[in-house]
Amino acid sequence: MRSPTRPAETDAPLDELESSGLDLRTLPGNTAKIRLLLDLAAQLREHGRLRVLDVGCAGPQPLELWEPFRPYFDRLELVGVDVAGIEAAAARARELGAPMDVRRGSALALREVGDGDFDAVVSTQVLEHLRAWPDAVRQMAGALRPGGMLYVTCDSGDLRRTLAERVRLAAKRVYARLPVQPGPFSGEWELGPTGDALERAAEDAGLDVVQLTRYALHDVKTAQRHAGAATRRLWLALEETLAAEAGERVDPRLFGIVYLHARRPTA
Repeated sequence: MRSPTRPAETDAPLDELESSGLDLRTLPGNTAKIRLLLDLAAQLREHGRLRVLDVGCAGPQPLELWEPFRPYFDRLELVGVDVAGIEAAAARARELGAPMDVRRGSALALREVGDGDFDAVVSTQVLEHLRAWPDAVRQMAGALRPGGMLYVTCDSGDLRRTLAERVRLAAKRVYARLPVQPGPFSGEWELGPTGDALERAAEDAGLDVVQLTRYALHDVKTAQRHAGAATRRLWLALEETLAAEAGERVDPRLFGIVYLHARRPTA
């Protein structure tokens, strides 16, 4: 029941979490990921069963996105791909009892996994590491069945950064272009798309954009590493209330993450 002292916009995401059927003892990462798992859980409840492709499933904390879905494991068929960390992801899947087939693969070569074969495709914090990220969006769109859903979170190219941060990231991108990367430094590309560019890429890939929202107020994003599940729920309510109240007046440069939810048309 909505609190009489708080606006409906504040209570809505909290009520949605409580009624989601997810295991809320752990919630992954930033608020954009929490919104993603709520939207995916809603799709799962609507359709009963889903075949889902997780692009970039390994990451620093393998399969963290799927821990809240433990009550739904009997209704999911998961395929996970990543360019590295496959052994750790497979071990974590066994530990969780998650129904996931983990494979080595790239976001730019998903036809090898399944073309038009998935009810949903999920990708969290991958696009900012790809120079050809619009091609990855097209690949993910192509993996969807008609009516299937794409859920993406990525670092925002709109974020207002300090001069030192801009110089550091520009140097990383120059280094990533070298044909051979000497020394111990990471050659990983790092440039998040702007929200507008991500929306255009989804539309160019033939998708209908359901939602494109910015999350992770930048200072909050830094503090989230210390947060538990209860704090994360409140942050989601804070950001979605701010979006509802301020609408387009919210400065996109304040947010660190872009969330895209898009649908492949049925005809």
